[in-house]
Amino acid sequence: MVSSFSVATRARVPMKKLFDVSLSIDEHVASMAQSGERAIGGVTEGSIGLGETVTWRARHFGIWFTMTSQISSLERPDRFVDEQVRGPFRSFRHEHRFVRDGDGAVMTDTLTIESPIFGRLAERVILVPYLRRLIRERNSRLLVSLDAAPGTDPALPEWPANSASIFRRSEVNVLIGHGDQVWERAAHDILRWAVKTRSGFTVDDVSKVSPGAEPTITARIAGMTAREPVRVESVVETSTRVGFSYRTLPGHPVTGEEAFIVHRDGHDVSLTVRSLTAPSAEQPWRNVYPLLRIAQVIARRRYIRSLS
Repeated sequence: MVSSFSVATRARVPMKKLFDVSLSIDEHVASMAQSGERAIGGVTEGSIGLGETVTWRARHFGIWFTMTSQISSLERPDRFVDEQVRGPFRSFRHEHRFVRDGDGAVMTDTLTIESPIFGRLAERVILVPYLRRLIRERNSRLLVSLDAAPGTDPALPEWPANSASIFRRSEVNVLIGHGDQVWERAAHDILRWAVKTRSGFTVDDVSKVSPGAEPTITARIAGMTAREPVRVESVVETSTRVGFSYRTLPGHPVTGEEAFIVHRDGHDVSLTVRSLTAPSAEQPWRNVYPLLRIAQVIARRRYIRSLS
């Protein structure tokens, strides 16, 4: 039986840039590290073009599979299609469509598959959800490579969700006090990494944050010392809202972004902590991601007490 599904992904990058990165063999391999996927034949690096083929080898459901696919249609920057030439499916067709969305773009992946192993019910219950998750993870990691992953923008009072993202989303808001004195202290401290340092982390530069700064945070995780390289993405500093966000860099135990914001409503002063988290592509961190999630929950509890 034939099954089909689509995944839409919004990105804060020009459409042509998103189109080109989607044809990159190197970026695809990096985005599929969780399955050990490698290009072993045909075009094995750089960008693949119309009529060209690539042979992939990857592990899924604990079994190694090999599939050769060909770019059967390419209309830059609007659309391209890759289709199985040889492999485990009776048929496999992956259409990529791109449309402009303001200053960004929307990429829609549509997969049409027919499996020789799974029946119709098993395709719907097992195979389609599995492939949908792979596509979402792939696309989210492509956005990370473009510095276009969904962010935790500290300037936004309302933080929109992205249902197509692989990142685990968390937002916690807590009242920390009342009045001008509490506000002034919290606004000063939050921009100097107090939420992290008062929660048991060490930051090698606790001067006032600025966009583009790349401090290294040191943490103790499950009895291990972990270095966490990060880059400050954005800073907000107004009369009622102060905070910043940072994104993880290669070598960090997880992939994602975090934001710390203090804001006031009249005399009430609150702290908001936002995070987007996904497993790192690097080992050993990827294998211990479940433990890191537990550590993150513990750290978040400390964060909300740090400015009280």
